[in-house]
Amino acid sequence: MRKATICLGVMAVLAGAAQPGAAQPGTLEENFSPTYQKCMEASGGVTVAMLDCGAAEYRTLDAELNAAYRGASANLTPDQRNLLRNTQRAWLAHRDATCSFMTGLRDRGTMASLSDQSCLLKATAERTKWLKDLSPP
Repeated sequence: MRKATICLGVMAVLAGAAQPGAAQPGTLEENFSPTYQKCMEASGGVTVAMLDCGAAEYRTLDAELNAAYRGASANLTPDQRNLLRNTQRAWLAHRDATCSFMTGLRDRGTMASLSDQSCLLKATAERTKWLKDLSPP
């Protein structure tokens, strides 16, 4: 029963992220590109295609994360930059460990990979927003 509940929850998240207009204002999904949304629609629910969509979106989000990090650190003192760097490294380790959890449980099937990828996308989008909020206007 618990496995089914987790899978249904993941499917609901992925289905919501895959539909244009599904993201409500203020949600993280609004930070995903229209290209990702279209790719997910075109995937037809095929896991490999969905994972490919997510991989492409992650490359985009990772570039945005790096740009936001550079922007956030630009006006900091050297000590503050070191603190931000250490914080960012700790966050990356936490994100990666957290978002690989389902796959690490074994016997979770292809939904585990989709769940982990969805976690990675959402966490990266959220951190990017946080870093952008640190940057001066």
